[in-house]
Amino acid sequence: MTRLRLAATLSLLALAVAAPLTTAGAHEYTSKTVTVSHPWARATPPGAKVGAAYVEIAASKSGGDKLLGARADVAGRVEIHTHKHEGGVMKMQQIENLPVAAGKSVVLKPAGDHIMLMDLKKPLVEGDLLPLTLVFEKAGEVKVEATVEPVGAKGPHGMDHQPGHELDAKAGGHGEHKH
Repeated sequence: MTRLRLAATLSLLALAVAAPLTTAGAHEYTSKTVTVSHPWARATPPGAKVGAAYVEIAASKSGGDKLLGARADVAGRVEIHTHKHEGGVMKMQQIENLPVAAGKSVVLKPAGDHIMLMDLKKPLVEGDLLPLTLVFEKAGEVKVEATVEPVGAKGPHGMDHQPGHELDAKAGGHGEHKH
């Protein structure tokens, strides 16, 4: 094999190896004080008027931040929700904001804190990308693309949980963990 052909082959091999690394970066969005990782949403059946999106939000070690709200063109209204156990029943409740302490992260996941997409204008379809704008007190607006997973999914990309969730037990079960 000539040197030129060998160099071309090695260049193509390097590109093939680097391609997955570039794609993996699309699961993480960083802006000033926060990093948003693994955004995803569940697909909805035709005619459904509500959906949910999930992410992990990590605050920088130099300062915390608060998620104040979110926007999505596909929804008439977007709210931050939490789940509370009352009288043996789990209930959803809107919250004004979601604080993220410095050097820690908050995991939004099914049956926990989440982004509620209300008054859907169209169904969330498995395989689509859902543009979301998250609004933070310090970081401002962070635009992400959430992958739409199957109805009933428990995590992105076929995972059985939201990444970061496995650390819940170490942090008292509240979806926060230290970095």
